Amino acid sequence: MIEHRLSDEKFRNVCDQWKLFLHPFENSVEHILIKYNSASPELFDQDHRKFQIDFEGNSVSYAKYKGGMNSEPMSRALGAGKLGKRVLDLSAGLGVDSVFLAQLGYHVTGIERNPFIYVSLKTALENLTANYRTNLKFVFDQAQNFLRETSEEFDVCYFDPMFPAKTKSALPKQEMVFFKNLVGLDDDSSQVLQTVINSKKFKRCVVKRPLSAEPLLKPAGNIKGKIIRYDIYSN
Repeated sequence: MIEHRLSDEKFRNVCDQWKLFLHPFENSVEHILIKYNSASPELFDQDHRKFQIDFEGNSVSYAKYKGGMNSEPMSRALGAGKLGKRVLDLSAGLGVDSVFLAQLGYHVTGIERNPFIYVSLKTALENLTANYRTNLKFVFDQAQNFLRETSEEFDVCYFDPMFPAKTKSALPKQEMVFFKNLVGLDDDSSQVLQTVINSKKFKRCVVKRPLSAEPLLKPAGNIKGKIIRYDIYSN
């Protein structure tokens, strides 16, 4: 059940857009309350845990210091632009990494399969005024389906599957509980990666993992940070 609560008429348009998009998913959740009291709607679960995506309002998650395309570990793993700047992010999630890469100068297409997360990302992007907004777009789809159906061309692929013991989060603890309950675990992560490799559509695929986690498949190499590891798969 989805409960829509409009607090201010100036947000009527976004409320109507969300209602229309989310209507087919009414029975996919027990209960979610959506409050339309700002340009970025807030979602609440049954335990009153809040979830919101706001690229401009949440500077802690979306305005991080960036050393540059050649120095940031994530970018280095992707080839630092030398393999091309067209990135497919297979699991957009909160959009933190997609935004980060777009800020560095990559052109990023983020895939999100959860309707609540996708519509939050879409609205956050529509509200964005920063110049990097033209480097970013989001698509509502399953990763494997998109890989099969797309005619778009990309240079590199990025994948950050949900992990049971993620070491760091862009959300406060209670919000992350809501987020994890909403999206579940990516139990098909290895299959998605194998589909990427088999497709031969990318010069490289990078998978983000906690430092101590097992790789999804045997990588060609990796780049390590303090708590994160980027496994590299090359075609």
